[in-house]
Amino acid sequence: MTSVEPITGKEKPKDSLQEEFFTIEDVIDKTVNKLNFRLAFIFWAALSTVFNAGAVTDMTVMTGNIPYKDWTCSSKKCTSLYAAASDKETFFSQQTMCDNDFIAGIDFHWATKKTTFTTDWNIYCKNEAKLSTISGVYFFGGIFGLLCSTGIFDRIGRKKGALLGSAITTLATAASAVAPNYEALLVFRIMSGFGLMISYTGTYCWIIEFAPTNLRNIASGFYPMGWSISSLIFALLGYLIDKWQHIYLATAGICAFSTIMLIVNPLPESPRFHLVRGEEKEAKKCLLSFFQATGNRFSFEGVNLIYEKRVQNYFKQVSDFKRYPAMLKRTLLCMLCWFFVSIIGFAYTFGWSKIGSNLYTSYLLGALGGSIGNVSSITACKLLGRKGATIFFFGGIAVFNFIAMVHVQFSESWTLEYVASLIGSISGSAAFAMVYLYTGELSPTSHRGMIMCLSSSSARVGSFLGPYVSLLYGVTDRRVPLALFAGLAFCGCLVSFFLPDTTGVAIPETPKDIKD
Repeated sequence: MTSVEPITGKEKPKDSLQEEFFTIEDVIDKTVNKLNFRLAFIFWAALSTVFNAGAVTDMTVMTGNIPYKDWTCSSKKCTSLYAAASDKETFFSQQTMCDNDFIAGIDFHWATKKTTFTTDWNIYCKNEAKLSTISGVYFFGGIFGLLCSTGIFDRIGRKKGALLGSAITTLATAASAVAPNYEALLVFRIMSGFGLMISYTGTYCWIIEFAPTNLRNIASGFYPMGWSISSLIFALLGYLIDKWQHIYLATAGICAFSTIMLIVNPLPESPRFHLVRGEEKEAKKCLLSFFQATGNRFSFEGVNLIYEKRVQNYFKQVSDFKRYPAMLKRTLLCMLCWFFVSIIGFAYTFGWSKIGSNLYTSYLLGALGGSIGNVSSITACKLLGRKGATIFFFGGIAVFNFIAMVHVQFSESWTLEYVASLIGSISGSAAFAMVYLYTGELSPTSHRGMIMCLSSSSARVGSFLGPYVSLLYGVTDRRVPLALFAGLAFCGCLVSFFLPDTTGVAIPETPKDIKD
């Protein structure tokens, strides 16, 4: 291994005029300068490694849905109230059930053929917070996974770390299908969040570190499409499958598929991971494997890679935030962006049953909006740059949530709030895709695993709160949560304004390379 001291710019040591010195980014940019079919295929193949993400994360939307409109009376108390009701069309509702303290199996029976763990375990009305808890505790597990993954990515690599997380997610999801009670399902949901966040974040770091500068926005845009496709598949599963246990089993099959595709994916381990560890020979092998898979050629004869060998120590990386305040500032701002976009996004995800008249239609349209948002983020990057696109999409969330506060009834199923919320969810998905790309480009390679995990942990806090925010629809005026979403989105615009634009800028290798 030839160890080379870091040098600035393209200058060469005076005693090595016959050698060339490049960073990994220089080599990738020099060799892969355009998008061809094989490179596009590899980026798209990466989607299959996260086909489980949306389904596992949103699982309780379908398996825990409380069918407040699908029940029938079974007691004299209920039937007499129905007979006396002036508006019988709206009698079978959450308000009627909860305001009169109806008891399942005594005062009413669930009329839906679709079983959920909420109907099996009598979670409704005063106990509905249990559903928010079991939805949110998944993200609590995700925080633990992300904190652990910081060390995992730096010790065994991005790809192997993601594979480990995917295996844990598969096992936990399969076990959820046989959960005997609420407490057991809580444990399995924590395990699912623990594994999924390791897998999802590790895979992103792994893929984005192969993307050339001019194609990073495309690689980043392709990746969250896997989440959107997963959500679309999950909507179909929820519609077609009646038993909640079978939905878990079907999703476990998707997890197994994602794990297999992660194993056979042609991309090798990230060369940046090897180079930061001082393994120049291994880094060159990874680059050559990548070039071969994409149909490009590059010779390392007479070429040395510029790098700084570092000891990947967790506490050393934490202390670097104090030594490099510019990196600390970037990280804190990114964490805030992740928090804002997540609390909004998951409040919608777990609140479609409150906003729309049909859960499956609303969730499906929301998932389609996510796909549109991810694609539009690629175009917006080209037109507005990283910073401009992020501010634009946060602004879109704010505007459409303000519009949704106006009450206009188009038909029995369609309101202005519903339409504006669907359009706003497109901006939300695009903003989420942008903060992923933005954070990855702002983070130095040596600390990317840690910074991505810290940012995603901040997002998990917002995600945990999201299901509880959706409860506001049942206890307060509908404009309250909408105003909250608009305000948080405006804060996202403000925070993004203080971040530097990374459009066309080389990714920093170490904190020393950060210039604010």
